[in-house]
Amino acid sequence: MAPFRFALTVSLAVLSAAAMALPSPPCHGGSSDTHAVSALGETYEQAAGLARNLVKATGVGTFMSLMNNRRGDVLEGYPFGSVDYYADDCDAPGTPLMLLSHLQINVQNARSDNRVSLAIRKLPADGERGSPMVDPRVTLLGHLVPLDEDKHARAEACFVAKHGDAKWWVPGSGFHDFKWYHFKIEDIYYVGGFGGLHYIGWIDVETYYRAGDAGSGSGGRTIEPQQDKPRIQTRKGQKGLWQQQQW
Repeated sequence: MAPFRFALTVSLAVLSAAAMALPSPPCHGGSSDTHAVSALGETYEQAAGLARNLVKATGVGTFMSLMNNRRGDVLEGYPFGSVDYYADDCDAPGTPLMLLSHLQINVQNARSDNRVSLAIRKLPADGERGSPMVDPRVTLLGHLVPLDEDKHARAEACFVAKHGDAKWWVPGSGFHDFKWYHFKIEDIYYVGGFGGLHYIGWIDVETYYRAGDAGSGSGGRTIEPQQDKPRIQTRKGQKGLWQQQQW
C-alpha cells in the first residue's frame, strides 16, 4: 500500500473511532429514529448555540410552505419555497420576525395549512469563494403567528435596523398589504458541515433557546452577521393551529 494511501486510511479510521467514542446528543422527542452525527468539532449544546448565531446573523432564508388547491389538485401538497427577509426578533431573541404580504403564495398556503419551514445558510461575504457544503445551515420547522398590534412599532424598528430597504414596504407605507409575523419554531434540524467533523441532527427547541448566542461554547467557530448586501407531530383536532387561518 502506498504511504499516502496508508496514512489517509489510518487518519480516517482514527476520525471514525473518535466520532463513535463521543457521547450521543439527547434523543429528540423520545424517538428512536433520530439521525444525529456526534461532532468532533462541536458538542450538541455548541451546535445549538451555532444555530442560534446563524439565525441571528443571516437575515435571509428560503421560506417554504405546502401548496393549497388554488391551482387545482395537481399541485396541492407540493412544497413551495421563496427567498425572504427575516430578522432575529429584538424582543424575542432566537425567533424569526417576518414581514409578509397576503399576495405571497407562502402566506396564502399557510392560511390553509400552517406548516411552514425556513431554511437558513451562512451567506458568503463579498468576494468570498468556497463551497456552501462545508458551511453551517439550519432548517426551522413551525408555523406563522400574526404579531399583536401593540408590538408593531418595535417590530418595525428591529426589522428595518437589519434590512434598511424594508422601510419602503412596512405596514402603513402604502406598498401592498404587508403584515408582521412571528415564525414560531416547533423543531430544528442543523447541519454544521460534513458529518464526522461537525454536528448533524435535530436540536431540541428548548436547548436552542437556552443556548443563547453562540459566542458562548461555540467551539471556536463564528458566524459573521449579514447585512443587506419530520418532524412536527400531527395534532389531531387542532384545526385552528394549521388550517383555515383567519389573517
